[in-house]
Order: sequence, then structure tokens, then C-alpha cells
Amino acid sequence: MGAEAFGGNILSEVKEEGLHELLHSLRELVRPSRDPLAFPPLDNLLNVFQNPPQTRQHQQYQGHQAERPAEEHRTTSSKEKLPPVIEIMGATACSGKTQLLYNLVSSSLLPNKYQNVSLGKSNAVIFLDLSGKFSILRLHEILSSHARSVFQSKSVPFTEQQLSTLISDSLMHLHLFHPHSFSSLLAILDSLPSYLFAQPSTHFSSNRQLGLLAINDVSSFLWQDRLDADEEAGIGTTSTADKASNSLLLKRYRTLVSILRDFQHRFSCTIVATNCGVAPVTLLAGHRALRPNLPSVWNNFCTVKIVVERDRVSKFGPGMSAEEAILEGPQRWEAVKKSCFSVWVNWWDSQGWREEVREALKSMKHGGSFTSYVTARGFTLDEANGG
Repeated sequence: MGAEAFGGNILSEVKEEGLHELLHSLRELVRPSRDPLAFPPLDNLLNVFQNPPQTRQHQQYQGHQAERPAEEHRTTSSKEKLPPVIEIMGATACSGKTQLLYNLVSSSLLPNKYQNVSLGKSNAVIFLDLSGKFSILRLHEILSSHARSVFQSKSVPFTEQQLSTLISDSLMHLHLFHPHSFSSLLAILDSLPSYLFAQPSTHFSSNRQLGLLAINDVSSFLWQDRLDADEEAGIGTTSTADKASNSLLLKRYRTLVSILRDFQHRFSCTIVATNCGVAPVTLLAGHRALRPNLPSVWNNFCTVKIVVERDRVSKFGPGMSAEEAILEGPQRWEAVKKSCFSVWVNWWDSQGWREEVREALKSMKHGGSFTSYVTARGFTLDEANGG
């Protein structure tokens, strides 16, 4: 074999990839752990959906794969595994979904180590506030309460000034945006890479990984989108007009999912979105389910969908007088403040899940559901009933 042919054979074995793919592979190698949210009950659920226990058939298939040539196996197993997408849906208004989102943002923002104590993940966070209800005061309270509680439990000395500086430094890595329409949302998402990679940098997160993209109330523009789609399709009651309207709406959310998927591919960040349910909770094969209100392309994009539901407190009796209601008011308010928030997996469209996912969920304590209280620290797990 001549030198030219020999060199050609060696060159043909070299795998070509761009810098983007190389950097992504490096991120996968240094990815810290299997807890992207630093919130154990949700991380456990994500692990079930992303890494379910293997069936016997799958184990046999893997054994067969191991016997194949290395280069062929490398080609078939090189499919990229993107970070998770979590939807937090509220069964009703004021169900606690935003409070849970604040908790996840807090865990992502706080430093990984502070005086040798673990606090958070030292990430940057993009927060898209579609509903315009974001509360920096509430997030500040959760950050402060969590850090103070950890320091006190670990007997770490600190001053209020040190705590204030810690929280201020953490909040510098929160990047807040307020889209006012669906087109505004898409434009912001398109501009985020340029904003994050700007030179010289216009923010303080250049040395931090983007760990979380939070979307507050992803369905905020749904009804306006439906109206716009109806007007574009031509308002009418004909089946043709309805199909055209649904097609335009689906096109918008398909564009949103495509942009978010590309964003995840570039930044390897977890996406968490809250959503407000409009349908009542139902039972499907013995499991609680809440019908989604967004197009199927969004539902298929989500790794796991959970529902937050506030436990109900009984109302005043129909025969109660005004005086009796006033007397009972303080006790009833205490009952409201002490009521739990239930978090459970949404089993709607579960027929599309793999069998091992369903079996793994059934084997988990309470089926993967857990209860919590909302306190100054945000979502505080109920140790007796938590997952």
C-alpha cells in the first residue's frame, strides 16, 4: 500500500465535528451530577423519565450492541441527549406553581460553596416573565431564608451584611425579560445568544454556566394567539376556517419549541415552565390527570409534566351567621396558612410513556408525588409525606 493510500485510510477514520459539537461534548464530560434542579423530589422524577430501569429486552439489546464494531456502535449511539424540560401546571389559580419555580431559581443562583457549605449550583438563570407578575422581593426572601436556614443548621457564623452581600451577588446572575406578546417572546429568545456572548460582556455571568431557563406562565399569550390565528384564518364557523386557525396556532408553538430546542443544544440548560390549567382534575386508570391547554407539539417537548394543587380548606357552613363567621375567622385563616400543597405527575397522555417509566412511577413512594408547605423559604418539603 502506497503512502498516499495509507494516509487516505487513516484520514477516513477521523471523525469531523465543528467547534460547537466539541464544546458540547466537553460540557457532557464535566456535567456535575444527575440533579439538574437541586430539588430531590423533582430530580428523582426526572431520573425516572430520563433513565428508567431497563427491561430484559433492552438489556439483551445492549449486550448485542456491545458485540458490534466500535465505530459502528459509536455511530448509532451518538444521538444527543438534551437536558430536561419540566412543565409545572397549576390545577387552579394560586396553586403554588410560581413559588415552586422561585425555589428552583433560588437553588440555581446560590453559590455551590460558601464557607465550605453547599448552598446551590452557582449557575446563571434566564427568567422570562410572560405574565408580568414576577416578584423580586419574594425571590429575595426565598434566597435569604434558605441561606440563613442552611447556615444556622450547619452552625456557620455569618453577619447580616455578609448574607446581604451573598444574596446581592447571586441576584446579579438573574437575567429577567418581560415579553409582551408571542412575537416578542420569540424575538427575545432569538437575541439571547448574542446577549450572553456579547464582547465586551454587558452582564456579570460570563464565568457562570447557564443552568436554567425559567418561563413563567407559558400560556399567557394563548388566548391572544388563538384570536390572532382566527383573524388570520378568517373568522367563521366553517371546518375549513377552524383547521386553518389551528394550523396557524400549531405553527407558532412549533417555532417556539424549535427555538428552545436549539437554545438547549447550544447552552445545555434545563427548561422549567409554569402553566395555568383551565380544565378540572380527572382520573385516568386510577391516576390523577389534568388536560393540557397548549398544542401537542409543546406537550411532546416536555420531559415531565407535574401538577401543583393546594389542599382545600372547607368553607363556612351555609347556616353560619355573620357573628359566628367573624369568631371563627382567625382559626380558619390559620388552617389556610397551614394547608399543604400537593405535587404530582400529570398522567394525561401517559399512553405514550415507555412501560418501564409507568412501572417505575408506580414503585415510587406515593407514585412520585409529594406534599409541601409554602413558607418564607418557599417550598418546604413535608418530611412525613414527601417523596
